[in-house]
Amino acid sequence: MKKRIVRYLKHITITFLFLAISAILFGLYHGASLHYGDHPSRMNLDKDGPYVFYENDATLSVNYLRGNKNDGFYTSTKKYAMNEPIPGSCYFPLEDTTFDFTIDTKLETPKTIYTDGNPIVAISDIESGYKTFRDFLIQQNVIDTNLNWTFGKGHLVLIGDFVDRGFSTTQVLWFVYKLEQEAKKVGGLVHFIIGNHELKNMQAKFGAASQKYLGVSAILGKQQHDLYSQTSVSYTHLTLPT
Repeated sequence: MKKRIVRYLKHITITFLFLAISAILFGLYHGASLHYGDHPSRMNLDKDGPYVFYENDATLSVNYLRGNKNDGFYTSTKKYAMNEPIPGSCYFPLEDTTFDFTIDTKLETPKTIYTDGNPIVAISDIESGYKTFRDFLIQQNVIDTNLNWTFGKGHLVLIGDFVDRGFSTTQVLWFVYKLEQEAKKVGGLVHFIIGNHELKNMQAKFGAASQKYLGVSAILGKQQHDLYSQTSVSYTHLTLPT
């Protein structure tokens, strides 16, 4: 009798594990993600930004989110002429840190073939994970711990899918923007090759995007697709081949 009960429980356990693993694999295949112990700061919107939009042919608006759920949110906005250097600062709430850069509206189309023999570091599928992206670059000696470019004339190749799923899309994109500027000053290059997730965002397909950015667009008084529309500096930055 005891052996029959043990055998029965064993069969039940194996069946349960099989169904659980099948459900997890099915969910991951269809774009689900698994989270445990997510830090509450991931949804902090205070200081989030900048979100930069073309007002017209001569003016940009630079927007930062301010506030919290209890007191409400609002947008801090400044307008700049497009022919002037525009200061930008990006806040990472999980570590209470920022990095600075200059918003430059002058866009150049780079070459697509290079034969300079300089070193290459390539990475893909960061999926809005700013900390993972940053720490990888530090470990590979592409940047130092102060986030400064140290890769000389090397090529950093970003092979798509740097957005969606995570909570640091804005930080990741502006960090790439910062690195592009620093690399260029010393003869290095950053190549951002868009993947299917970048394309989805530009096509207003947000099934894999964090709900955080639905809230961001609402506070800005825009639709979510406006974050990557032709009026957004992020759009021109993503679509220009680099």
